[in-house]
This record gives sequence, structure tokens and C-alpha cells, in this order.
Amino acid sequence: MTNKTKTIILVAIGFLVMLSACDRKSFVKKIVGTWSVSKYLFSGQDKTIMYDTTLRDWKLTIGEDLVYTKTWKDYFFAADSIIYSDTLGYDSVTSTYTILMDTLRFMDTTIVPRMRIGKWDLINSEEDLQLRDDSDNATEIYRILDLTKNNLNLRKGNEEFYLGK
Repeated sequence: MTNKTKTIILVAIGFLVMLSACDRKSFVKKIVGTWSVSKYLFSGQDKTIMYDTTLRDWKLTIGEDLVYTKTWKDYFFAADSIIYSDTLGYDSVTSTYTILMDTLRFMDTTIVPRMRIGKWDLINSEEDLQLRDDSDNATEIYRILDLTKNNLNLRKGNEEFYLGK
């Protein structure tokens, strides 16, 4: 090979590396932001209501600093009751009290805020989003189905997440 051919090959390789780096930067710029669930499918069935009731206010924030946070609120409902009594009067002839006893029944709602923090990365030629949790070092890998400025569609196993900004 001549020096001219080697130079052309090195310039071409350098150009491809720069082009892929620019493409990654634009890809990262689109994925960075706060995402919330607009639709959730489990085994092809719409289960979005789970994010409307049990996992309220679910958000995935992907930062430029390669840190992500997942936040949501767990809602727990439990049937509960209170028995109360009230003395209405006293009958001095029979020496007895007139007592009203009643039971109030209600639902006890417990709201527990949750948060997961970790590092994120794009792997497999930017086809997959990897989330590594800092607390237990668990790794989740999502296949990126579609990414636009305001929409991010992911798949993990038989789950599909349709996220919007």
C-alpha cells in the first residue's frame, strides 16, 4: 500500500468515528429528560391502569451526567374501622346507662413515595438502554423500539413501555 492509500484509509476511519460520535451525541440529547408512562403493555394487553392506580406519578429521569432516577408513589388500601360509644343518658330507676355504640367503616390509604437511582448507558450499538441501580446493583436492559424528541418506546421481556415527555 502506498502512503497516499494509507492516508485516505485513516482519514475515512477518522471521519466515520467522528460521524458516529456526532450521531451518539444527538441520540443522547433526545433520550435525556423526564419521561412518564403514557401506555404500558404486558404480554400485548393494555395494563396502563396499573400506573394510574398502584404506581402513581411514575417518572424516569435520564440525566446528561449518566445518572437516572425512577420515582413513583405506591398506594396501599386497607379496610379499617373504629368502634365508638357514646353515653346518651342514665336511668336512675334501673341504675343503667343508655349507651349508643356504632362502628365507622372506612378505607385506610397509605401513600409511600419510592425512588431508585443509578447509572444509565446505551449498549449494543445504542439499541439498548441499560439501567444499573446503585442500591442493589440490579441491572435492567430495555430494547429501544423508538426514540423521538417527545416519545421513547421501550421493551423489556414481555413488557412494553410507551413514554412521553
